[in-house]
Amino acid sequence: MPAETLTRTIDLPSGAVTAEYRGDVEIATKQIGAVAPGGRPSTLRCSWTASLNVERQATGGGVIAARSFTLPKVAEGSRSGWCDGQRKAIGKEVAQRVQTGAYLERAANADRGKLRADFDQLASARR
Repeated sequence: MPAETLTRTIDLPSGAVTAEYRGDVEIATKQIGAVAPGGRPSTLRCSWTASLNVERQATGGGVIAARSFTLPKVAEGSRSGWCDGQRKAIGKEVAQRVQTGAYLERAANADRGKLRADFDQLASARR
């Protein structure tokens, strides 16, 4: 999945701050179960979890503040068979289920307090 970006401008007491958020979906897989002998059903499955890694770079008033954080488990599921054989199918399923733009909006909203605190601290350090 290609990375998505979101840009927000926030007015702070120290001036306007422009924050760019970049989100990359990361898929972790775990092989569970076992291959059964002939004639018996297999319990072999690939369990997967998708997380969104977010990079934020904000600039304003000659100050740059960067932060990285993760939104865990934006999607999860499992498929029968070996994980190596399911990677493309899992990637397609994640692309259909995960609305990266909506998660970036949530991340930006959740980050607003931290962004304000970062710039308040940096502005007071510059005085």
